[in-house]
Amino acid sequence: MRHALDRILSDPRTAYLLLSLMLIIMLSPIVFTAFTSFKTREETFRFPPTYYPETPTLGAYKEVIFESPMPRHLTNSLIIAVGTTILVMVGSIFTAWGLSRYRYKGAGLVLFTFIATRIMPPISLLVPFYIIMSRLHLINTYGALIILNTFLCYPLAVWMIKSFFDTFPQELVDSAIVDGCSRTGAFLRIVVPVSAVGISAVAIITFLWTWNEFLFAIIFTNTREVQPITVGAHYFVGDELVQWDSIAATAMFTAVPGLLFFSIAQRAIVRGLTAGAVKG
Repeated sequence: MRHALDRILSDPRTAYLLLSLMLIIMLSPIVFTAFTSFKTREETFRFPPTYYPETPTLGAYKEVIFESPMPRHLTNSLIIAVGTTILVMVGSIFTAWGLSRYRYKGAGLVLFTFIATRIMPPISLLVPFYIIMSRLHLINTYGALIILNTFLCYPLAVWMIKSFFDTFPQELVDSAIVDGCSRTGAFLRIVVPVSAVGISAVAIITFLWTWNEFLFAIIFTNTREVQPITVGAHYFVGDELVQWDSIAATAMFTAVPGLLFFSIAQRAIVRGLTAGAVKG
């Protein structure tokens, strides 16, 4: 019995079967949401529910794109995500390089402090953050969400980029300095371009984390001029009726850009996340 079980577990087909099963479980809510986005509103309330749209329609997409503030919310999400990504990447590459190459007493404690800021759940920091942002008059502004998302993404970005820099050949930096570059010039002209794959992977992950953030967005914004798409989807939730077809269309409308972007950049993400795992 044991030998038979070992053969089953060692068979590559078992791994593919388990992966396929996990994929089906993970994709089923997304597929059902996609099907719902093409249903009529009456069909979304039918019981028992239908899995496939009986009369497919683009009515929900037309409402989302042309008759609702979703395009504005999408623009807000882009502003917040791009702003956060730029701020996080500019700060983290310099911080990570300093922690990687300039050793000093207490550097380990500083590095631990970065990751320690992510030990506490973000929801426990809402009250102090709200007090700080209100005193800075940043409530309901892009600045507040960019700062808060930077707080969430910056420590992990430093840790990931540092792992890339730890494996960077020091000889390349020394050669650039011998050729006349300053330390900063060698970093910007040699280290950053050579590490571009890893840095790009962290930038993409930061962008996607910020794009999907909801908790801070719903607490620190109260007008549609600033709210991102994750909060804007509540436009279709009324006191007496939830427009499930429009919410599903909003979900697909919001997810498609990220899915396309990730599918194009997935090789860079995988290469970047594994680059720091092998010593050069």
